[in-house]
Amino acid sequence: MTERMMGIVPAGGRGTRLAPYPGPKELFPVGWQPYQINGEVHRRPKVVSQYVLESMAQAGVRHVLMIVGEHKYDLLRYYAGGDRVGLHLSYLYQDEPLGMMHAIDLAYPWTRDARLLFGMPDTITHPPDAFERLLHAHRQGGADLTLGLFETARPWKFGMVDMDAAGRIVAHVDKPRETALRHMWGMAVWEPSFTELIHEVSARPAELRAREPVLGDAIDEALARGYHVRGHAFPEGFYVDIGTYDEILEAQAKIAEVLR
Repeated sequence: MTERMMGIVPAGGRGTRLAPYPGPKELFPVGWQPYQINGEVHRRPKVVSQYVLESMAQAGVRHVLMIVGEHKYDLLRYYAGGDRVGLHLSYLYQDEPLGMMHAIDLAYPWTRDARLLFGMPDTITHPPDAFERLLHAHRQGGADLTLGLFETARPWKFGMVDMDAAGRIVAHVDKPRETALRHMWGMAVWEPSFTELIHEVSARPAELRAREPVLGDAIDEALARGYHVRGHAFPEGFYVDIGTYDEILEAQAKIAEVLR
């Protein structure tokens, strides 16, 4: 297992479900943070993407690659080089919104030999040290891929998994309409072996695909080939995104409860 480590955060989507909100959804304020002004500490809004970046930094990541599209230049202005979140932050431009898998594979020349921590910038995972715990579980398990798992009542929105008593993922179903599975994956750590698999799946000719590839396709392929895929559950944690108005309300309520 490699010890060169990076974070990867795809932020190229258009966020159309929050229209007519004028800015990137990754900069939507959810919760508060202490902010020092003239030697005094004040409370200031905290944007949603800050949660995943801070969690990666707490896990020991020092370099994060964020993939952005044409409507996301405000992210560069807000974070600049990453000092705000204690990281070295680089940006990769995705000129067409061809999905998450495409965004991740764009980074292949820079990430192919690194252990990657993957998270979404429009989500909040709790506890704050979730990436630190996930990384520890990944190292202990010696896996190719380790998924961070959360219980959900909305399986049709997520990749759902089944895990055996030893912590190995034995099944994955992407956004099922009906399922008895309770755990979705919302974050991940993986080795170069899985990066290579993503690169292979992404390169398949369009005529051989029924649809745009998604990251779940690479997870399915990994399971089919016998890759070591593990899960690490956060039974007392939570995962929320801000893709819709109702989800924003849910995120704000959960963060308010945590900060109480």
